[in-house]
Amino acid sequence: MIIIKPSLLVGREYFYFFLLSFTLLLFSLSIEFYHYTKLTQFDDAVIEVNVLKHYTKSKEGKRYEVLKFQTEEGAKFYITSKLPLKELVGYKSKVWVKTKYIGFFEYIKGFATKGGVISISRRQASTFEVGNALDTIHKEQEVSQIYGALFFALPLSTALQNRFSMLGVSHLLAISGFHLGVLSFILFALLRLPYTQVQKHFFPYRHRNRDLFLLVALSLGGYLVFLGDVASLLRAYAMLIVGYLLHDRGLKIVSMQTLFMTLVLLLSLWPRLFFSMGFWLSVSGVYFIFLYLRYFSELSKYVSFIAVPIWVYLMMTPIALILFGNYSLYHPLSIVWSILFTLFYPLVLFLHLIGYGDSMDGVLHLFLVSELDGRHFALSLLWLIPYGVLALGALYTKNVLYLLLLVAFGVSVTAVYQVT
Repeated sequence: MIIIKPSLLVGREYFYFFLLSFTLLLFSLSIEFYHYTKLTQFDDAVIEVNVLKHYTKSKEGKRYEVLKFQTEEGAKFYITSKLPLKELVGYKSKVWVKTKYIGFFEYIKGFATKGGVISISRRQASTFEVGNALDTIHKEQEVSQIYGALFFALPLSTALQNRFSMLGVSHLLAISGFHLGVLSFILFALLRLPYTQVQKHFFPYRHRNRDLFLLVALSLGGYLVFLGDVASLLRAYAMLIVGYLLHDRGLKIVSMQTLFMTLVLLLSLWPRLFFSMGFWLSVSGVYFIFLYLRYFSELSKYVSFIAVPIWVYLMMTPIALILFGNYSLYHPLSIVWSILFTLFYPLVLFLHLIGYGDSMDGVLHLFLVSELDGRHFALSLLWLIPYGVLALGALYTKNVLYLLLLVAFGVSVTAVYQVT
């Protein structure tokens, strides 16, 4: 017998959902506006910030430092400095900024302004302090950076970012749904036996799996708070909570409605996510996975294990070329790396937990020393409009889906031709 699970929203319930979301959005924006007025009440402001990025750029033969900060309220902004500065990433700093010409829209989106560093804290943020422990495990600084990004969402150097972009594997280092799934499984396995023993003796009437999920969700919520502003992880965590609530009530989990509801609620609560590239890339990846399942769910799990990485790669390649434009002959191999990563991530996580974290350093070293004949092959930003229309149209008919696949495949072939 086939069991058809109902959807969460039907009919007028959509109206109430949008009304709730709009109310939450107004509340969120009012809080942001309050913080904005505090920042801009004078033409200049002295504020405490976290340093997110620090790198050097050149323009017309002149070198200067670029610093990206985040305020305690979540606002992100850039300033430049002509003076050489020590590495500041991860440190709390006190800076002065020119606020006279900052509008509310720029405040939400992120802005660049004039300013300077006044003082620097002696201690790094907690994530960086924990991440620094990786330096004692791994001999190569770049390998340590990779694991720092993989476990603690720490930033990679510009050189490593470009290399992984050329290889097409940047998404593997962005902590998101798969990483959260592995962590959920590990936590569930670790907590199941001790909780079962406690439950038998003290509260046998309780629903074990619900309690275990609550413990896992609280643990992962703590991990999310510890890592801070990681848009892809926030999206994955929200979908984990929504997915479990739907499952617990016998409702359909894997659906575009679930993704849509999660997306709307997150944007209502955190309007800044609308301007987060990492957030939209994460949402796009999930959207294309759900699109695959919408039309090809009858395929076996073994076929889908291979087909899904190929499908997602083809669908995301045009978007990656529009936003980044980095490509090499090794880029299509990211399909293989994505499949192998499903084994690599839980393995290296386990090895680090038992004290053998450097066991796979030789494998990562191959990615660091391989020569890449990469080129900058970027598609115009205007491509996002027709490609997005096709992606949404594919929801309603297979003919549009096949056209979308043809376009994505054609872009991938063109990219390979351009770098050969």
